[in-house]
Amino acid sequence: MSAAKSKGKMRVVVDGSNLATEGRSTPSLPQLRDAVSSFLIEYPGAEMLVVVDATFGHRIVASEQVAFKELEAAGDMVSPPAGSVGRGDAFILKIAERIGGIVLSNDSFQEFQGDHPWLFEEGRLIGGKPVPRVGWIFTARVPVKGSGRPAPVKKLAIVLPDGKKPTIGTTLTPKAAKPAPKAAKPTPTKTVKKADPAELAVKAPAKKPTVKAPAKKAATSSPAAKRDRAPVNSEELFSTFLTRFKLRSHLEGTVVGFTSHGAIIEVAMDGQLVQCYAPTTSLGEPAPARARDVLKRGSTHKFRFSGVDKDRRIAELSLVAP
Repeated sequence: MSAAKSKGKMRVVVDGSNLATEGRSTPSLPQLRDAVSSFLIEYPGAEMLVVVDATFGHRIVASEQVAFKELEAAGDMVSPPAGSVGRGDAFILKIAERIGGIVLSNDSFQEFQGDHPWLFEEGRLIGGKPVPRVGWIFTARVPVKGSGRPAPVKKLAIVLPDGKKPTIGTTLTPKAAKPAPKAAKPTPTKTVKKADPAELAVKAPAKKPTVKAPAKKAATSSPAAKRDRAPVNSEELFSTFLTRFKLRSHLEGTVVGFTSHGAIIEVAMDGQLVQCYAPTTSLGEPAPARARDVLKRGSTHKFRFSGVDKDRRIAELSLVAP
């Protein structure tokens, strides 16, 4: 069991600049927030810390900068001190090493692998990619190994005619180049007698049939890869929920947590709790910058059942105005 789960909690350090730029030329704050919220839906209860490089706030579009400053002020996103050696990558790895956490990134951190060999431990590195019409897919990764050490520089060995080595100030006189050897005269080619095809058929050894090597069995996927798109609620409980509540019906739910892009809501049903999700975009008109601006942990509100993800077995809710 990895150190990240030794106490029952998954602690994740997110390489924010990497995920925000995945498939793009410039970073996108909405893409980063969507990645974090999707990960929390797939891995409920994970403790996440998003780290971006010091230039992130200047590279996103102007319309996203206010929201970014609010997230940074609230502690939802952090960046390394300006001028840090190794920039954001070294900062991310130091945090993950100290808390024994998982790194969520598509980077292999090649220049830091020597100082952080734990990157090659199973389950310590997870990658993510947004797939059109599917959503974010997260899978366990193995870092691509770097070259490690630079190639040694060969020294030029010079010896004087008397066998001594030159010192500083010694004048070196280059030797005259040796004349190029004369080209050898071409030798006449001998006429080769053509062999009788019948004779060749007798002398040619029979080719041995090639035996194909047995195919290697596919490597077993790691535990982290098997949990990709894991359902949030049990099949029986979610089936009962869909029978009890219809789309666009109203229900009451309690706020139990927040993501960078919404809130996690629990709905009580026959003594059992069904976990649902309320995205920030469904919490008001206009939508708030953060879910915690309109909701408080532990508070109960009336919601509308607005959508369902059958693969993950989770319902999407919209806040009903009082």
